[in-house]
Amino acid sequence: MSSNKPKKAPTGDYAVGYARPPKPTQFQPGQSGNSAGRPRGRPSLDELLLEEAARVVKFQAGDKVMHMDRDRALMRKLFDMALVGKVQAIQLVIARLAQAQAALNAKADPQAPLTEEEIALLAMMSKTSGS
Repeated sequence: MSSNKPKKAPTGDYAVGYARPPKPTQFQPGQSGNSAGRPRGRPSLDELLLEEAARVVKFQAGDKVMHMDRDRALMRKLFDMALVGKVQAIQLVIARLAQAQAALNAKADPQAPLTEEEIALLAMMSKTSGS
């Protein structure tokens, strides 16, 4: 049966023994015990996602080659899909715009008259959905 007594400090003046490992095998000051262990500061999935979204891509818009962040390019593509009449893209853009406006406390007045850009957008959407 083992006892739960705390272990005593080593006694005697011997060089190697209990709690006295050989000097050559001891860790040097400032040296890690597991130098090949888990890397510190591994990024989370959210950090990886944001890093990838911030990467610059190049694409062709007409005759020009443009450079922009991936997240901006994706939003541009989403708006382009919405403008050609893709219903799911339209719904997503409208929902996300409402969230962005709420986040910026820029709530639209439902009684306010439509702007020229909104009227043009509605006219373009009605032409593409009607054909």
